[in-house]
Amino acid sequence: MLALLLGVTPLMGGAQQAKAPAEPAEKMDPQAQRILRQMSDFLAAQREFSVRTEGTLDEVLESGQKIQRQREGDVSVQRPNRLRVDRSGDLARLHLFYDGQRFTLQGERANAYATTPAPSTLDATLDMASLRLGLDAPAADLLVSDPYTALTEDVRSGSYLGRAVVDGTPVHHLAFRNREGVDWELWVEDGPRPLPRRYVITSRDMPGSPQYSVSLSDWNLSPQFTPQQFQFTPPSDAMRVSFAEPNPQGGKPEGGAK
Repeated sequence: MLALLLGVTPLMGGAQQAKAPAEPAEKMDPQAQRILRQMSDFLAAQREFSVRTEGTLDEVLESGQKIQRQREGDVSVQRPNRLRVDRSGDLARLHLFYDGQRFTLQGERANAYATTPAPSTLDATLDMASLRLGLDAPAADLLVSDPYTALTEDVRSGSYLGRAVVDGTPVHHLAFRNREGVDWELWVEDGPRPLPRRYVITSRDMPGSPQYSVSLSDWNLSPQFTPQQFQFTPPSDAMRVSFAEPNPQGGKPEGGAK
């Protein structure tokens, strides 16, 4: 019922097929590894930040035709236990709240919401939302306390593809391949702030090889948050619904390591 009311689309990888045989590990390019580590360490050191996201998610129809769903939003993080996501897109306008005690998803157009008790840390809450509820925050692997481990836990190979420009910002272009049928790319800002500026995930083992792509802009590393920004107060006329159970045959959600 939550999916119908809120317009939640299945996560990439939710219909994952049987796992392919393990492939032999290949060499990780030292430069790609170094830049990924720098980016991850820099993100992990930020106690709080906000970022603008603009992305597309491929949907493969039964006919085999591939279409794109647009979505954009604002993500606010305050470690160790605060998260807010305000997202709009083709199917829904959603708000996600985590205040250290409860995890809530609100569908603005449907005027409905679902809420559940949550663990005391952001990392554990993201895991709970992904594994138990089948939900994922935008580029969730970049929000955890140790992005490098989250991104590389299943990596088979990595390459440095050179310098590029994203939205006028000089970046390093990195490409990685996972063992479980996922390719992913990162464009990391060159300079003293090695921030991720673009993130693309390709599920190569799914029909049509759908992609999830997100651009990250307007990074603010010293925002002025208030506790109320992460707390949800339901509108008086809003309908409370239950979180839907994830597909029991589903795989891990979208992400570099997932």
